[in-house]
Amino acid sequence: SIRRQRQMCKETAVEVSKLIESEGNIESLVKAQGIEDCVVYLDGESAKVVVKSAGLDKAQAAAIKDIILGEVTIPAENIRIFEVK
Repeated sequence: SIRRQRQMCKETAVEVSKLIESEGNIESLVKAQGIEDCVVYLDGESAKVVVKSAGLDKAQAAAIKDIILGEVTIPAENIRIFEVK
């Protein structure tokens, strides 16, 4: 029905809005850890994080994963961190 389709569209819009908000929160928290720049992409099932760094160590990568897991519920193995210089 049209009513059901409208409801589904509203729910999808809310989910996307929450993901966008979470992306911004994660980016801010990662930058607060001393990372020069960061871009986060969330799709609800995985996270891709691009960080600008001269060399990301294991502790920093773990801290980034902790930030993501504190913000969204996804499997840790679905988090990918990419480094650019």
